[in-house]
Amino acid sequence: MAATIRDVAKRAGLSQSTVSRALNQSGYVSADAQRRIDEAVDELGYQPNWLARGLKGQSSRLVGLIVPEIASLYDSLIIQSVSRMLHENSYGMILCINNEDAEVDLGYLKILQEKRVDGIIYTQPLNGKNSKFVRRLVKEGMPIIELNRRCEEDLLDGVLADNIQSAYQITNYLIGLGHRRIGLVMGQTDLTTGEYRYNGYRHALNDANIPLDNELIRIGSFTQEHGEAGIQELLQLPERPTAVLAGSNRILMGILKVLGEQNICIPGDMSVAAFNDTEWLSIWNPPITTVDIATEEMARLSVELLLRRITSSVKETKPRTYLLSTSLIERGSCAMLNS
Repeated sequence: MAATIRDVAKRAGLSQSTVSRALNQSGYVSADAQRRIDEAVDELGYQPNWLARGLKGQSSRLVGLIVPEIASLYDSLIIQSVSRMLHENSYGMILCINNEDAEVDLGYLKILQEKRVDGIIYTQPLNGKNSKFVRRLVKEGMPIIELNRRCEEDLLDGVLADNIQSAYQITNYLIGLGHRRIGLVMGQTDLTTGEYRYNGYRHALNDANIPLDNELIRIGSFTQEHGEAGIQELLQLPERPTAVLAGSNRILMGILKVLGEQNICIPGDMSVAAFNDTEWLSIWNPPITTVDIATEEMARLSVELLLRRITSSVKETKPRTYLLSTSLIERGSCAMLNS
C-alpha cells in the first residue's frame, strides 16, 4: 500500500499539518522539521497524490507546457529551459506535443484540465485553433501564457520574439551589402511569426525605397519541402535574387539542399541569411548569417508571468504582449554585392 501523509508524519514524529505545510510549501517549517520530513519521505517512498490535491482545491504544483514538436532545436531549448525554471520554483511539468494538430492539441488541453494543473504555457498549433476551449479554461480560472505565437491577445499574456524587428534587421543588413533583389521564402503568414517576419522584410525594403517585388516572395509552410520548392522557383526567374532570406531553419535546410545540388556558391553566387541561430548554422560551410532569438529569456519570462498569474490574488488584469529583442549574427554566408 502506498504511503500516506499520515505515515510520513508518524515516521517524522510531527503533526500532519506540519508535514502538509512542508510538502505544499505553504507556510513556515523549521530546518530540523524539514530534514525529518525529507528523510521520512525518502524512507517510505512517499509520492504526493497530485490529482487528489487538485480536487481538494489545493495547488497541484504542476504546469502544462504545450509545444508543436521536440525535433526542432528551438522547441527543445524551450522545453529544457521551462522545465529547469519550474523545477527551481518547486513546480513539476507535464509536457504535451501537439504536432501542429488542433485535435491533438484539444486532447492535451482537456488532459491538463483533468490533471488540475496550476497553469499552462501554450503554443497554438499551426493547423486550427482551440480558442473556444482555451477561453473556457480561462473563464474557469486557468492561467495561460501564450508563447511564440499570438492568438488570444485580448485575453492572455504573450511572450514573443520581436519578429518584425528581426526581419527588418536582417533585410536591412542585406540591403547594406548592396542587395536589391532579396528573395524571401516564408511560412504561413496567417500565423503571427510568418506575418510579422514578412512585414519586417517589407518595411525594410520600403524604407530603402526598394519596390516590393512579389515574384521574389514565396509564402508556404515552415517546412524543408517548402524551402526546396521556394528556392527552385526563385532560381528559375529570368533575373535571380542575389540574396535569399529563409523564414525558418527548416526552410533554410531546403534552400541549402537545392543550392548545393545546383552547385550555387554561397555567398559568391548568392548570399543566404536566416532566422533563429542553432549550433549547426555556425559550423555549416560557410557559417550562416542569422538573427538570433533569446530563447532562454523567452522561457524565463513565460514562467515568471505564469507563476505571477497563479499566485496573484488579482485575477482580472489587462493582458500584455512582451516582445523580446533579437540580435544579428554576421557570418560568412553573406557578402557585399559586386556592382
